[in-house]
Amino acid sequence: MGQWMDGFLEKMAVVRKENLEGGGQDRIALQHELGKLTARERIDYLADPGSFQEMGSLVRDMRTTLGELDKPSPADGVVIGTARIDGRQVMVYATDFTVMSGSIGDQGIWKIAELVQMAGQENIPIIGLFDSVGSRVGFTRGFVGLHGLARLTRNYCLYSGVIPQIALVLGPCAGPLAQIPVLSDFLIMNEKTGFLWLGGEKESDDAGDADFHMRKSGQVDLVAESDEEAMDLAKRLLEFIPQNCWEAPAKVVSTDDPYRREEDLLDVMPDNVKFTYDMHEVIERIVDDGEFFEIKEDYAPNLTVGFARFDGMPVGIAASNPEELSGIMEPDSSDKYDKFMMFLDNFNIPLLTMSDTTAYPPGDKWERMGVIRHGAKNLHGYSHMTNQKVTIVLRRSYGGSNITMGCSKMGPDFIYGWPTTEFAPTGPESIVLAVFHKELAKAKEEGNYDEVYDFYLSILREQFSVMNMGKGFTHYYTVHDAIDPRDTRPRIIRALRASRKKREELPEKRRYVKPA
Repeated sequence: MGQWMDGFLEKMAVVRKENLEGGGQDRIALQHELGKLTARERIDYLADPGSFQEMGSLVRDMRTTLGELDKPSPADGVVIGTARIDGRQVMVYATDFTVMSGSIGDQGIWKIAELVQMAGQENIPIIGLFDSVGSRVGFTRGFVGLHGLARLTRNYCLYSGVIPQIALVLGPCAGPLAQIPVLSDFLIMNEKTGFLWLGGEKESDDAGDADFHMRKSGQVDLVAESDEEAMDLAKRLLEFIPQNCWEAPAKVVSTDDPYRREEDLLDVMPDNVKFTYDMHEVIERIVDDGEFFEIKEDYAPNLTVGFARFDGMPVGIAASNPEELSGIMEPDSSDKYDKFMMFLDNFNIPLLTMSDTTAYPPGDKWERMGVIRHGAKNLHGYSHMTNQKVTIVLRRSYGGSNITMGCSKMGPDFIYGWPTTEFAPTGPESIVLAVFHKELAKAKEEGNYDEVYDFYLSILREQFSVMNMGKGFTHYYTVHDAIDPRDTRPRIIRALRASRKKREELPEKRRYVKPA
């Protein structure tokens, strides 16, 4: 080897040593004391052993070369590269909190922006690990960094729905950078160390933490107790998601009988419609091995969404949960539903809707919150979906929510109803009061109000019942068939098999905008 080449290799070895040390051993020790892994430790845990190939390792803060900065800035505080997760190729980046508290510099922001574009061009998922106090002092020097942030934001938006985007907030993530995790398809947050905040004063102690963004803002999809658990959740998410919008999600070999009948389903629903039940009890009995991976579990719990498998096929489930607010569709649940079903459509993942809801809530409070606007967004979203769609109606399907949750004329490939299903423009109780008010007034005078009320209510329930289809109000092919609840699982699997090669043509030039 010539002396000329030997000198360059020595310089490379010095750079690599600096990169591995990050901000120094003291900063690494402090990171561990805070209960956090370093950027490189996180990538090592997330990626298959030996698969990470770093890029941009020579980059430093530009002020270092100008003699204006005496702090170490290896890789300009951002570690990026290619990796494999369970054998799948991905792009990954991590802000390094040991380097100037993970602040984003001019070069670091452009590294991330270019990496997202590369991921989009190579059609592979992008995963970001955030632990940053925000923009670095001097970030806007010559507007280099500000332009980089704009390009990063644009690239995330351009490749939305093209490649999967997963963000993990494992430390602070503040300022304009906080918008990037929210632009992602899924946001996972460490409940102990994660903090997400755009700016301004906090008005409560919990503002910005994982629980705040799960329960109140709805911006977090999954909450983890540690960095390791957060990355395990990211790996599990990838199991249900294809590499890009042109591929199908991977099917696995299932050991669960696809034709399994579930006797316990006959006992889940209470006899009296006034009583509630937990939809999770139904979901866990029909999916493969009872495994349901729920998303946004504590946000708008009246609508349950998440991933599962049927005979090894990945499926997204959106289900009313009567145990929470009677399963109503209100603004928060509408937003939750919209983002989830649009993701499924973009990435060719079937949607299973399970409906038991008393419709949208009436009244001034909800109108002020824009309940109509939020509901209309769901109608627009469902109408444009071209993925496989299967609907199961379990009990009540009232008002506008009947349409929102995939009624027969909204275009599901298959729709089935349990024999307990009721279709109605609104709850039969309200109709009894409106239609038979004279009879009820007379009954009240005669002292037999309850008897008369129950009589008319029973008549309406019979008319609205799916078992009366074609004889009363529920005619015109409301469901493809009424099914025995015990056959729910095999019916869903047969529907998914039958619709696997469907083609659904819609008007061209559709553009999906991911909601906040």
